Amino acid sequence: MPDGSRYVFPPTLLLRIALSVALGRPRSLGDDSAAGLRGAYPPPRTCGIEHLPRSGPFVVVGNHYQRPGLWAGWGAMLANAAVRQTGERPRELHWLMTSELLAFRLGPVPVPRALLRWVFRRFAYRVYGFGLVPARESGQVGSTAGLRIAARWLAAGEPVGVLPEGTASVELCEARPGVGLFLAWLTRDEVPLIPVGVAEVEGVLTARFGPPFRLPRLAGGSKVERDAALRETVMVAIARLLPPALWGYYRPAVERAGAAEQPGTILE
Repeated sequence: MPDGSRYVFPPTLLLRIALSVALGRPRSLGDDSAAGLRGAYPPPRTCGIEHLPRSGPFVVVGNHYQRPGLWAGWGAMLANAAVRQTGERPRELHWLMTSELLAFRLGPVPVPRALLRWVFRRFAYRVYGFGLVPARESGQVGSTAGLRIAARWLAAGEPVGVLPEGTASVELCEARPGVGLFLAWLTRDEVPLIPVGVAEVEGVLTARFGPPFRLPRLAGGSKVERDAALRETVMVAIARLLPPALWGYYRPAVERAGAAEQPGTILE
């Protein structure tokens, strides 16, 4: 980012969120995200919001862009604010998030995992209506409770957010094994997927939404093979919204697909 860039979450807003976590009070994720982004410099931008459905359930799938000095949460905040502001009514994006950090420190002091799990549960369940899934390092795709929460939000007509990689990185890394089959199950009732690519474009943090699509119904092959094919479909859709330098693990898949071919079944 250019010299003089500033991405700092407002301390007063952070304190209000912390108080809500302690008291278990619900908050608007979209409003808090918009407020957090207000002082960012250079001003971040969001493109392709016309692809966001104005009503009904959908699943946002995106990359987990993060580099030294720029936290992955800023990109997610752009998506949160866009979803909140583009519906027929204000609505929130309900993410699946990790249930814990396996090694977290405040300076030199390690924070007990039990305390982190308590904070994350309050943050997810009481404040923002998220679902919790195990950390990628655990080797598990998701908890039954977290997946049920996501399915319930969709059944209620609300949007859900999933970051298939399960870990933050600059370039795309391989999506978590199992997430392809999970997304196919989650969207089995013709719920559309909306890809979003987060990157720094000409020094500006940018979230770019793409057209909605549905995953193909695959028959034959092993469960592992079907999952790999579905994961690739999702990640290629995200990669198409990013600069080629960030295609990372999925560069060969994007190049094989070619610029003209579209992933899954495009709904526009």
